[in-house]
Amino acid sequence: MSAIQSCRLLLAALILISVTPANAQKLDGVVTDAVGESIPGVQIFLQGTSIGTVTDKAGRFEFNTLELSSYTVVFKFIGFRTASHRVDLTKGDITLNIALVQEAIEIAEVTVTAEGTTQSFLTRAPVAVSTLSPEELSDVRGQSLGETLAHLPGITTLTTGPTISKPVVRGLHSDRLVIMNAGVRQEGQQWGGEHAPEIDPFSPDRIEVVRGAAGVEYGVGAIGGVIRIEPRELPDRPGYGGQLLINGFSNSGQGSGSLHVEGSPQSIQGLGWRVQTSGRAAGDAHTPDYVLGNTAFRELNGSGAVGFHNSRFGVESFVSHFSTELGIFRGSHINTIEGLLAAIELGRPAVAYDFGYDIDVPKQEVAHTVLALKGHWQPGAAGSVLEVKYGLQRNSRKEYDAHRIGGRPSDRPAFDLTLLSQSVDVKYRTNPTGNAFAVFGASGLTQGNENGSLGYLIPNFRALTGGLFARGLWSKGTVNLEAGTRFDYRWMRAFPREFQGTGSFEKDVRRFNSLSGVASAIWQFLPSWSAAVNLGTAWRPPNMSELYSFGLHHGTAQFEIGDRALGAERSMSIDGTLRHASGRANLEVGIYVNRFADFIYLFPEAEPTITIRGVFPTFSYRQTDARLAGIDGLVEYSLTKFLKAGVSGSMVRARDTGNDIDLINMPADRLHLHAAFQLPDRGAFNSSEVELGSLHVTKQTRFPAGVDYADPPDGYNLIEIDLRTSINVGTTHVDVGLSVKNIFNTSYRDYLSRYRYFVDEPGRTAILRVRLPLGTYNDR
Repeated sequence: MSAIQSCRLLLAALILISVTPANAQKLDGVVTDAVGESIPGVQIFLQGTSIGTVTDKAGRFEFNTLELSSYTVVFKFIGFRTASHRVDLTKGDITLNIALVQEAIEIAEVTVTAEGTTQSFLTRAPVAVSTLSPEELSDVRGQSLGETLAHLPGITTLTTGPTISKPVVRGLHSDRLVIMNAGVRQEGQQWGGEHAPEIDPFSPDRIEVVRGAAGVEYGVGAIGGVIRIEPRELPDRPGYGGQLLINGFSNSGQGSGSLHVEGSPQSIQGLGWRVQTSGRAAGDAHTPDYVLGNTAFRELNGSGAVGFHNSRFGVESFVSHFSTELGIFRGSHINTIEGLLAAIELGRPAVAYDFGYDIDVPKQEVAHTVLALKGHWQPGAAGSVLEVKYGLQRNSRKEYDAHRIGGRPSDRPAFDLTLLSQSVDVKYRTNPTGNAFAVFGASGLTQGNENGSLGYLIPNFRALTGGLFARGLWSKGTVNLEAGTRFDYRWMRAFPREFQGTGSFEKDVRRFNSLSGVASAIWQFLPSWSAAVNLGTAWRPPNMSELYSFGLHHGTAQFEIGDRALGAERSMSIDGTLRHASGRANLEVGIYVNRFADFIYLFPEAEPTITIRGVFPTFSYRQTDARLAGIDGLVEYSLTKFLKAGVSGSMVRARDTGNDIDLINMPADRLHLHAAFQLPDRGAFNSSEVELGSLHVTKQTRFPAGVDYADPPDGYNLIEIDLRTSINVGTTHVDVGLSVKNIFNTSYRDYLSRYRYFVDEPGRTAILRVRLPLGTYNDR
């Protein structure tokens, strides 16, 4: 399917969903407080749908195009207890007047409500947003963060073999994305292309991806977007429960599982706790034709949280530990230039590997520990909230190469990095005045990196970062406006060698500072349609790898060279988003242009580098002006009560405007189609569903010719099927899912795979998932 055909399909879907059902019903009403005063800006949504709105200045709300059905209507507003009411529209229009009870809400809700709750689909954010709910996450649990997000519009993955996957948002990744884990910015060794985020795949209860610059709220580096990962909320009702999850994967023989237990004691109202542990173990992955030797991995994780909340304040602590050991494909480490060229020409392993669970060198050992403390306090006026967060993180990364001494691998890592980070964030949200409110904040970050090995791919360093921001939001009727600015300062002191890779150590101090800004508007021009525009500017300083690298990066099997002359990177972006939500359909399409001054990227050098460990492709960091533009979106439509279908897609056009050539390593066009059929309940089986999906990725034809070690691979089509059901076992509902990915066992390579020079991607895999709730555990 060509890109033109893909666009035609998207337009056809857009026209289709614009038709309003003839049997539409009306739901309206007024929202007040306990003394009868109207409340403007209340977020109202229909649970289980993407339909939502906000109350106007008089507290009124209205839905005009609802189907003949029953709905649970949810009302949310900062400083008031969330309320929900069931309505039945099969008997006609309904007027529903609600009085909200004043109460402080939790920090995570404060953050989301300030930007527009995601369920209030039409006005949720001025840029494109994708959300994975607990139900949607249940279909992908046990996979990495990159794999979990891969089917969302505008998101692709940068992979290093079958074990390492990191998200790419609109062509940007690593230090250009901010990952928020349990309210704390994830601080690991993000600079590495094969350094996947250290996230327990079973821990998220909800994931939200903001596609577009978000530098005002999240600071340095939020050029490409933000990925917010939220664990399950602590229980607030007395009782104890949990869930057991078990997964099995046919390709690689992976087994994984998670045990989650939580509770809230009867004796202390407002106190809740949660503990969780998970593990994964896999053997070597295999393509349709051969085994990928030494691609096994093991992973063990754990987390716990405890918190107390009442009507005025709340405190919460969270701790987690992630650890993994994973093998690196043996065939990527080659001893001679002739062998490297022959391996690329051969396109498959030169030796036949046997399947196994052993992990040999080259390999990685990664551990990440997070301690987060957060609290919020409502000073008195309804709506004003003070929020404070503290984060402590320790990231340990050890990489072992395949070089052997006396026929045996060294037990000392080729590089051993330990990054210690501490952060403090303070945010104050004012009480709404008229139709507006403001948010003020400050943040600080201190980091230290120690290199405990003989190799110095990046040097020891210390870094301090501080920022101040302010943003205001104004809402009246169907229009929401937002503007904000932020100032950040970063001080870095590194201890590189005097000459690249050799010489004595020297001290190098650098200072960077700049402003970020945003101005946006959302207009709900029809009851079921809205449009948004967002103007933003963001920046980031070069990271330590980009400045000082000189050595073999074992995970990617490439020799990397930094450039100490690199300066800060600046982006200027404009995003437009169109949304539609009705009783049967929803749509979100985003179009964007992102211009960069001094864009930093890795560029392949003409000649590989010879080391005592072998011969490796060589890449150096460069800087140029660039432009990234594109379109991505999602259309979903309920054809009948039992059948729904959807299509999502993305296109990126990236240009090195400084040299008037295409940018290297940008994602190819892709289109994902899916259709789901709900089966009738039979006996003990209920909520059963069959879903068929198709992923089409085109060949990347926009790349700088003649500079890479191999041209982009051909495009590919992958078919998948998912079956889900819930089985009644006594009073318990056991959820069971069976998925088959790449049904036809297609051989293919992806342009964003670091191993595309040598091998294919993994072939067909069947995945069995079982979920068993325990005690009084309820999905919320």
